[in-house]
Amino acid sequence: MWDEETQNEIEGVYVSAKDNVGTNNSTIYTLRTKDGEKSLWGSTLLDDRFNGIALGEEVKIVFLGKQKTKDGGRAYKNFDVYHRPATKPDNREIKVEDIPF
Repeated sequence: MWDEETQNEIEGVYVSAKDNVGTNNSTIYTLRTKDGEKSLWGSTLLDDRFNGIALGEEVKIVFLGKQKTKDGGRAYKNFDVYHRPATKPDNREIKVEDIPF
C-alpha cells in the first residue's frame, strides 16, 4: 500500500480497481510504478478524481496534506490527480533493408 504520509507522490500506469473492499465498501486502486505495483485506498475525493480515468492511463497523485471542510468540520486528505493516455508503442513496420548494419 502507498503511504502518502511518507511518500508525497506516486506515479505509474493505472492497472486495476477493486470495489467494495473492507467494512466501508471502499475502492482500492492499483498503479504499476517503477518500483512495482502499489495500491491505494480510495476516498470520496479520490473516487471522484479517478472517475473518467481509464485503465492503462498514466497517473500521478500528489498528496497535498490534510485540510478541513469548508464548514470547519472534520479533516480530509487532499490530493491532486493528473493523468494522460498511456504512450502507445510505435507500430510502424521495420524493413530489413532499413536497418543500418
